[in-house]
Amino acid sequence: MCGIAGIFNFSNSNDNNLEKKLSLVNELIKHRGPDGSGTWISKNSGIGLTHRRLAIIDLSENASQPMIDKNGNIIVFNGEIYNFKDLKEELSAEWEFNSQSDTEVILASYNKWGHECVNKLRGMFAFAILDEKKQSLFCVRDRFGIKPFYYVIKDGCFYFASEAKALIPFIEKELDYDAFKEYLFFQFYLEGKTLFKDIKELLPGHFIILDKKEFKLKKYWEVYYNIDFYHTEKYFIEELEKAFDESTKYHVISDVPIGAYVSGGVDSSLVALKASKFLNYDFYVFHGKFSYSNSYDESYYAKEVARKGNFKYY
Repeated sequence: MCGIAGIFNFSNSNDNNLEKKLSLVNELIKHRGPDGSGTWISKNSGIGLTHRRLAIIDLSENASQPMIDKNGNIIVFNGEIYNFKDLKEELSAEWEFNSQSDTEVILASYNKWGHECVNKLRGMFAFAILDEKKQSLFCVRDRFGIKPFYYVIKDGCFYFASEAKALIPFIEKELDYDAFKEYLFFQFYLEGKTLFKDIKELLPGHFIILDKKEFKLKKYWEVYYNIDFYHTEKYFIEELEKAFDESTKYHVISDVPIGAYVSGGVDSSLVALKASKFLNYDFYVFHGKFSYSNSYDESYYAKEVARKGNFKYY
C-alpha cells in the first residue's frame, strides 16, 4: 500500500501553514510507504499534495510521486492498475511515457478521456489528480472500495488522506454517535460516515470534482447481477475458470517478488495455486497461528497446500 494526502484551499485566502500541514499529514501516514516520500505545493493557490510510496511497479525514481505530467497535471495514487500495460499500448501513439509505472498510465488516461478515465481502469485504487490549469481536483475511489479515501471540508479547505487519523489535526474531535451505533451493529459505516462527525469516507464507485466554486460528488459505477437461465453447468464452470485465470494473470504483475498468505481454506489455496503457475520463480507462502491455542491452528492445512504446490513455506 501507499499513502496519499492533500489540501485544496478554495477560500481564495493564503495559507501560510500549508507546508507545515502537509508535513504533518505525511508523517502520520509514513507507515504506509517505506520506499519514498514526496510533496508538491502550488506556488500561489494554497494547494498541496503529498505521498508515501511502497514500490511495486517500476522501482525507479521515474515512478516517484507526486507525479507531474507534461500538461501540468499532478497525481498522488495508492493502489494498482491491473490493465495498465493494455492501456499504455493503447495510449502510446499519442503519449510519450517517461516511466514503466501504472501511475503515469492514469495521468495519460486522464489527459485523453478526462473524468471518464475511471471507466477504463481495472484495479484497486484511490487517487487525486490536480488539474492546475483548471484549478480543479479530481478524487476517485475504486469500484469496491478496496483502497481507502477520507476527506474533511473545514474552514474553506478540502483535506483528504488514506487514513482518517491523518485528518484529526484539522477537525473538532466530536464523535458521530449514529456512526458508532452503525459500526457496533453492522461492522461498517453507512453513507460514508466515520466515527468523527467532520471526517467522511468517499464511497466505493464514487468520485469528487472540486474547484474554487463547487463540490461535486458522483457515483460512476454500480454492480448489477443478471441471472442467466440459458447455459449449462459445464459452461459456467469453464467461464469461471477463464475469468479466474485472467484475473490472476493481471494480479501477479509486479517488479518485486510475490508471495501469498494461506490458511488451508479453499479461497487462499486456490489463489496461491493459480498465482504460482504464472510466475517463473520460487513461490513463497506464509501462515500465522495462535501459539496459545491449538483450536485456532490451521498450519497443518497450510503446509498441505505448500506441499501440493511445491511452495516455499514460512
